[in-house]
Amino acid sequence: MTSIPPPSQPAAKTAAANWKRLVAVWVLLALAMTAVALVCGAVAPRNALPAPAARSAPLEGAELEGFLWPRDFPPSRAWRFIIIHHSGTPSGTVESIDQGHRDRGFTGGVGYHFMINNGRSAGTADGQITPTVRWLEQLDGAHTRVVNHAEFNTEGIGICLIGNFDQQPPTPLQMVALERLVQALRTRYDIPLERVLGHGELKNTQCPGKLFPMDDFLMDLRQAYLRTRLMPVRAPADGID
Repeated sequence: MTSIPPPSQPAAKTAAANWKRLVAVWVLLALAMTAVALVCGAVAPRNALPAPAARSAPLEGAELEGFLWPRDFPPSRAWRFIIIHHSGTPSGTVESIDQGHRDRGFTGGVGYHFMINNGRSAGTADGQITPTVRWLEQLDGAHTRVVNHAEFNTEGIGICLIGNFDQQPPTPLQMVALERLVQALRTRYDIPLERVLGHGELKNTQCPGKLFPMDDFLMDLRQAYLRTRLMPVRAPADGID
C-alpha cells in the first residue's frame, strides 16, 4: 500500500501561517462586531418607551371609551383639568418627544398624557391618538409648570398636538380627534368647560400657538355637550308652547 508522505517542512510552515491568519481574521471580526454593538447601545434612546397603542381618527362612542379605558386600566385619578399644547415642531412622534423631554431633564420622559399626530412622520397617521406611559400608568404630567400651582400637572391631563401652530393651524382630523378625546375625558371625570385650557392661559407662552382655534374649539365642545346631554323636546299635544 502506498502511503502519503508527510508534507515538507516549507509546506507545513505555510499551512501554519495560513491558520494563524485565519484565526486573526476571526478575532478582528468578533472585535468589530462587539464595537458596533457598543456604539449602537450608546446612541440608542435611554429608557426607550414601550410601543403604546395608537389609533387614528375618527374614534367615538364605545370604541373610543374602550381605547381610553381598557379592561386592565389602573384605577383612575381624580383629574380636574385638561390642558392643550402643541409640539412646536412640524412633525414628531411619541418617541421623539420623549427623547427631547429627557434631554431637557424630564426624568419621566414625555410629559404629556396624550399625543395627536398630523401624519407627517413615518409610521403615523393624521388624527392618530396615542396615549403615553403617563396615561397608561396614571402618573402626574410634566407639561404645565406654574409656580405654586402643581395641580395643573398632578390633576391636569396634558394633550399635545404635533405641529407648530404659530406657523399653520392643526389639521381638520387633528381637531376631530381632539374634540372627541376631550369630550370623552370631560364626561368620564366631570370636567367643566372652563377647566379645558390652553397652555398659554396659565403661563407666559404662545402654546398651543396663535393659529390654534381655541374659541371655535370650545364652542364645538359646548355644542357636542348639548347634543349628548339634552333630550329632544316634544311639542305639547295641543300645539301650545
